[in-house]
Amino acid sequence: MHNTKIWFGLFAILGSLGGRDCRPASGSLEAMQLGDFMLGGLFPVHQSFKIINTTSSPIQHVCEKLIQSLVMIEAVEAINKHPMLKDLTFGYKIMDTCSDVTTALQHTDIFMDKNSGRTNSLFQAVIGEYHSEVSIAVARYLTMGYMPQISYGSTAGVLSDKTRFPTFKRTVPKDDHQAKAITEILRYHNWTWIGIIATDGDYGRYAADQLEAHANSKNIYASYRVVLPDFLNDESLDSKLNETVKKIESTSKVQVIVSFAKSHHMACLFEKLTPNASGRFWIAGDSWSTSLDVLNNRPLNEVGKILGIIPFSGDSSHFIRYLDNLDLNPDSQSNNTILQHFIKGELNKSRTTKEIRETLKKAVCPSAVFSVWLTVRFVANAVKDICSRKTCRGGFDIQRSELNDALANTMFTMDNEKYSFSNYGDLDTGYDINIWEAALENNAEGIKNVGLRTVARYMIKNESMFFLNDKQRNRLENSRVISRCSPSCPPGFRRVFSEDKPICCYECAKCPVNTFSNKTDAGECIDCPKNFWSKENSTICSPQMPIFLSWKHEYCITILVFACLGLLLTLIVMLVFLVRHDTPVVLAAGGPISILILLSLLGTFTSAILFGGKPTCIQCQIGQVLFGLSFTLCISCILVRYFKVLLAFQNESAAKRVMKKLFLPYWIIGICVLIQGIICGLWLWLKPPKVLEDSVIRSELIIQCDEGSLLFFGLMLAFISLLALVCFGFAFLGRKLPTCYNEEKCISISMLIYIISWVVFCPIYANMVQLIKYKSAVQMVVMLFSAYGILICHFMPKCYIILLKSENNTKEFFKSGIREFTRRFRKSSRVDRRRAGPDRSESVFTIDSGIENIINRVYSNPYPTGTISSFHLSIENLPHEVNVSADSLYEFSVSSGSSAEMNEENQQQQTLSGSQKLLLKIKNNRTEFRRTSSVPNF
Repeated sequence: MHNTKIWFGLFAILGSLGGRDCRPASGSLEAMQLGDFMLGGLFPVHQSFKIINTTSSPIQHVCEKLIQSLVMIEAVEAINKHPMLKDLTFGYKIMDTCSDVTTALQHTDIFMDKNSGRTNSLFQAVIGEYHSEVSIAVARYLTMGYMPQISYGSTAGVLSDKTRFPTFKRTVPKDDHQAKAITEILRYHNWTWIGIIATDGDYGRYAADQLEAHANSKNIYASYRVVLPDFLNDESLDSKLNETVKKIESTSKVQVIVSFAKSHHMACLFEKLTPNASGRFWIAGDSWSTSLDVLNNRPLNEVGKILGIIPFSGDSSHFIRYLDNLDLNPDSQSNNTILQHFIKGELNKSRTTKEIRETLKKAVCPSAVFSVWLTVRFVANAVKDICSRKTCRGGFDIQRSELNDALANTMFTMDNEKYSFSNYGDLDTGYDINIWEAALENNAEGIKNVGLRTVARYMIKNESMFFLNDKQRNRLENSRVISRCSPSCPPGFRRVFSEDKPICCYECAKCPVNTFSNKTDAGECIDCPKNFWSKENSTICSPQMPIFLSWKHEYCITILVFACLGLLLTLIVMLVFLVRHDTPVVLAAGGPISILILLSLLGTFTSAILFGGKPTCIQCQIGQVLFGLSFTLCISCILVRYFKVLLAFQNESAAKRVMKKLFLPYWIIGICVLIQGIICGLWLWLKPPKVLEDSVIRSELIIQCDEGSLLFFGLMLAFISLLALVCFGFAFLGRKLPTCYNEEKCISISMLIYIISWVVFCPIYANMVQLIKYKSAVQMVVMLFSAYGILICHFMPKCYIILLKSENNTKEFFKSGIREFTRRFRKSSRVDRRRAGPDRSESVFTIDSGIENIINRVYSNPYPTGTISSFHLSIENLPHEVNVSADSLYEFSVSSGSSAEMNEENQQQQTLSGSQKLLLKIKNNRTEFRRTSSVPNF
């Protein structure tokens, strides 16, 4: 509801007629002046009343406050002086409604001129009323006669309904805009938990409903809503006021209260405020935003702070000049009994005319002056438009419908601003936001030292609020009022809502780790970006420290030293083997195959180095694949070389002959590497190793190689382990070979080192959670262990012999080893023969260095004559046909007759050459068993 009602009450007339009757003894209070075009005026000169039961009159209105209607009189007089209407003059009849619907309807009946008997009424339009509930009743009545009505203060939204109120218009915005303006104020100050007080009328309920609707859309909610009885004579008013005070006391978090009550209701409420209910921040609706008398001489600081919302005001200096020239002699105001009644009352209080004039001037509300002025100007411009199209000799020449249409289309300029009604009959301008200020808080005069200061404006067109200047902004912001259901959640916290509470009531919860909030009252915590982290309750995210096995790290430096040492040792061993490639030790170590083993060890040491430093995807993939292929090559070469040795010292059998045919060393090595290559190829194709960034510790970003697929990683290691187990088995089978060819211990130890290392590695690698940054270091160590195991066990002893024990790197040394092996084998064979008995059908024979003598044309028998082991060739229990084979060592075979024939020939000839038949066959076939070396080459 527009403050106009208060505006007039503010006219200092405000308390002077308290207790006076609405009607003096002489009749109704009114002001009248005749003219060609008559305007009816409805003003709540007295804002409230009491009902008194008397014998003479059942109901008599006793008015308590006065609001001036002088603005309309001054506006009409100004229009009559203006040449815009030429010879036409405006007249008026202003009636006091006493803020009562029944009284207002009685006066409206006069304007409708129902009892005059004339077809047309003397009055062409009605100005008023101020209160929405009164205007609604009057508008319904005037609609029946299609008489235009322009209100200067009724703001109820229902009046914008042109189907129900087609002739109603107003020079103030509707309450919906006022609710939006108040909502903007609440939002700007972050006041989200408020109280609402309204009167039980069309204005109060509609304004409160609109405020809640708009406020809720901005997450602003009302803790309570109190509706006071609309009439002051209501018996429940006093108890409702007491209830309101208790509600204010009990809700200490609600420091901001929005009131759409009438000024008299607020005066009664302020009188009842207790110390615990005082000090609140009040936002006054336009129904009392300029009614300074509501304080009842109570200091403003006891009530609290008050912010008022009023429609835009214009220049009121012209009205101040009018008051300066106003004749305050009661006898000269016979046509204005409203003013006359007021002057007499003031004179009875022994006040001078100067004091009365000052009282009137202090009560002037610019917004009220502006709104009433606009009503008269709209009518005047509409009449001007009509009369510009036809001859107007008086008001009877203008039809009401004609005036309604002209008002709807009227547009004029005043104070450099254009004004016109909207399609709903509203004037959508805006609001001034005023703060109440007390010049002298301790002054006993109270109200006289309270003034209004405009600090901001609200524009309806763009629905925005702006401050007049920074000084006014500070004036309002310095209030430092907090009205919230819950305290603001500072940065680092987020709001947690409850389903059974409004959204403005919440708990503040700390932002969890790796999230942050950098503003107050954050609804959600924001996740930290990639590679950033935060602690609990953080306002920012900090970059994570990248952690990887840096080359500057002591562990990585140690591993790098050992890897480089391994590379260096491998290169040295390779150089030694290449230089001494034709020596028995190198040949016994495999010759070219040993070089392949050394090359594979170079790849293994290099792959370990690739796991150091900041990893990349290419680095991770090459490192894993290079290790798998190189170590597979290494183990397969060892397997093939030792398998050849086993074949050389095995008895002749069908299985041996089959294995001989299948034994293709380089093919076997290639197939093993190919199988591992297929595993690695599928690994790289389906799910290759990649760089993994993980955060076990929030402040650290662990950057390491991830296997990608544990299945293929396991298959790669499993295949190498399978080859290692086969080598381990071959080492066990060759444990009785000649010393120079027996590498059972070397192979066993190196394979055990590999298997144990990787068996221990797997669970450690899988369960390294706290020390995850050392996972790469663990894998590097295991790789180095595996490579060093082979390098040390297989090549260091040979290098020792080559470099420091050269006497053991001769043919003679290797031959002596073979002879020793032969004696041991012959001895074991005889034992086996005796155990088998005289009927042994199998033949056991051994070829030792006697064959070597034969090949070298040494035919002397180093043993006593008559022995059956001439030339170190033992022939016992040979079958009728014997096949003497030495292909594994010498690649030849000879055949002879039975053992009886050969032994008999030996006994008869008693020569040093042994069995001549056998020797002859050996000699004659010499070209067929040519050797590549004097020592077996494996």
